[in-house]
Amino acid sequence: MLYNNLKMIWKIVALLVLLGAVSIGGALYGASQSTAINDLLSGIIEGPAAAATRMARANRFMVRTELAIYQLINAPDDASVAAADKAMNEVVETARGIFSDAAKLAPAFSSRIESIGSSFSRTMETACASTIKLSLVARTPAENARAAALMRSECEPAIEKISQDSVALTAEMQTYMADENKRADDVTASANATSISVIVAATVLVIGLALFLVRRSIVRPLEAMMGVMEAMGHGDLSRKPDETGRADEIGAMSRTLTVLGEQLQAAEAARQQQAEREAAERLQIQKRQKLAEAFVAEIQQIAATFADSSAQVADSARNLSATAEQTSRQAQAVASAAEEAATNVQTVAASSEELAASVREITGQVSHSASVAEVAFREAETSNERIVELARSAQAIGDVIVLIKGIADQTNLLALNATIESARAGEAGKGFAVVASEVKELAAQTGKATDEIASKIAEIQQATQGTVSSMGEIIRVVGNIKQISSSIAGAVEQQGAATGEIAQNCQQAATGTQQVTENIGGVGQAAELTGSASSQLLTLSQGLSTQAVDLRRTVERFVSDLHAA
Repeated sequence: MLYNNLKMIWKIVALLVLLGAVSIGGALYGASQSTAINDLLSGIIEGPAAAATRMARANRFMVRTELAIYQLINAPDDASVAAADKAMNEVVETARGIFSDAAKLAPAFSSRIESIGSSFSRTMETACASTIKLSLVARTPAENARAAALMRSECEPAIEKISQDSVALTAEMQTYMADENKRADDVTASANATSISVIVAATVLVIGLALFLVRRSIVRPLEAMMGVMEAMGHGDLSRKPDETGRADEIGAMSRTLTVLGEQLQAAEAARQQQAEREAAERLQIQKRQKLAEAFVAEIQQIAATFADSSAQVADSARNLSATAEQTSRQAQAVASAAEEAATNVQTVAASSEELAASVREITGQVSHSASVAEVAFREAETSNERIVELARSAQAIGDVIVLIKGIADQTNLLALNATIESARAGEAGKGFAVVASEVKELAAQTGKATDEIASKIAEIQQATQGTVSSMGEIIRVVGNIKQISSSIAGAVEQQGAATGEIAQNCQQAATGTQQVTENIGGVGQAAELTGSASSQLLTLSQGLSTQAVDLRRTVERFVSDLHAA
């Protein structure tokens, strides 16, 4: 509908224009009726009323005509007669002109007015003519009396009769004017009543139409939108306004309300999504809390295991250091014994040419060499057993290092998982990320330390293997020394025949003893390296213990912060 698409201002203007048109129409109708009434009244005033007025003047002039004839009758001289005659003629002509004008002004009475005017003219030419003629020539009182008597008997009654007819006609004309005035009043009243009725009816019609249009185009859509807004206020966003296609303010409000409803629906959907996200986040936080608690438990267990392992590594390092020191002392003892055996063998070799004279001394020296060789053999076997134990300890330390490295790798993996979970948690996981970063750094330091310890243990194992080989060689040489000493003791009885063989064996014994001395020096160096490696292992194990304590403190601080948060 075209009216629905008009702006509010134009709707109001249209109603005002319609109301104004009704008012203008009523005013035009009233003006036309007023014009008709004015024309009617003007016709009365300018027609019968003016004619009646002229008829009244005509009556006065007929009376003046009588007076002018009486003046003419009573004129004393010729000049007076001439003046009176002239005045009479002027009065008669004026009366005739008045009758003529009155006949023209009142067409409805023109014939009667003309008849009265004609009667007046005939009277002046007939009944009054003899009186006027006698008056013009009368000079004596008797003539004047006769003219006056003639005037009273003929002229004056005739004029009086015409005057009466004129008065009667004037009365009729006044009656006619009264009727016409009454008709004008009736027309006026009818026009007023019609105008008022038309204006009232048109106004009521316009007001009714305005109420209908306002109700249909404004009030009802506004009530519908109020219902939609009230429904929106109660949470019902399914209702939509129906006037979105209109081009006026109602349509704009409907479209705005539609957009508002859509925005509220979007906001409600966003709120529900936010609630779902918050629920999911709460579940995720609970899951992360459980993961964090599990992580804390694992970290605490790992820290405890790490501390125990560090303590075991420290104990093993201390044992390894003590074993290395003991091995070093035993190697020094073996070296001293080997040097003494070499000196004795060289002495035997130098005195082989005097073997016959010094058999008893050689026997004692050989017995002593055998005893020394026996001691060196036992010490070498003991050193070999301890070095084998050292190798086993080094292997055990290597296994502990593997365990520590596995713990460090698992700690690093858990720290990486904690970092990922803290990144997913956003702001809520920042503290967790810091703790995870510290744990990851401690795990990296632990891995680095275990790598260094593994390297040192590998060096210790390599040195231990060399020591084991050397001790085997020492045992073999000492066994040879023992065998040679036994052979020497058995060959004392055959010293004469076997002097050359004794000298050769002594030379071999000297060479073997020199080799034993050199090997025992290598064993001492290996023992020193073992002691140094044990010291480094002890230092590293102390560092691991410190890092385990730091890890435990970090975990405890994380647990405290997590519970406080």
